[in-house]
Amino acid sequence: MVSQNDPYVLWVTLEAESMFRSAIRRKEYVAERILLREIFNGKELNIEHNADGKPFIANGYNISISHTRGYVAIIVSDKHEVGIDIEYINDRVCKIANRFMREDEHADNIISLIVHWCAKETVYKLFSADHLELCEIKVDSDTLANVTNMRSGAVARLIVETTSEYVLTYSFI
Repeated sequence: MVSQNDPYVLWVTLEAESMFRSAIRRKEYVAERILLREIFNGKELNIEHNADGKPFIANGYNISISHTRGYVAIIVSDKHEVGIDIEYINDRVCKIANRFMREDEHADNIISLIVHWCAKETVYKLFSADHLELCEIKVDSDTLANVTNMRSGAVARLIVETTSEYVLTYSFI
């Protein structure tokens, strides 16, 4: 646990103050930096972005980041491309389901619908260079374990974790 008196937290907070108007976005930024510091045993690393906007760490690590209502999720690998998404369970996803669900996909409840949404966000990040449309990402609705990049035919194994409040999906290739 990092204390409020930690100079790193103070520095990150001051940096975030100048970068973001939103208090929520500042907190997410600080949480990202603290998580990275924990992942890399106190080493401070800079997150950069490629031409597609995908984050990476200059020392050769691939990274994916997601935020939702008080949570930040990060996946990092020096061997694999990675993608992650976390979403708060809420019925607002029902209002936009027609924008991301394919005709050959089905969801029986809100959790399943949110898993489909998270899976597509995860795979979109995983294959960011392909600039996929949501309709070009197909979730295996029966197992929720595989997601297909319909443009290339590549299949990504999806890992799904749920709690009573959140759905988290991640994948690596």
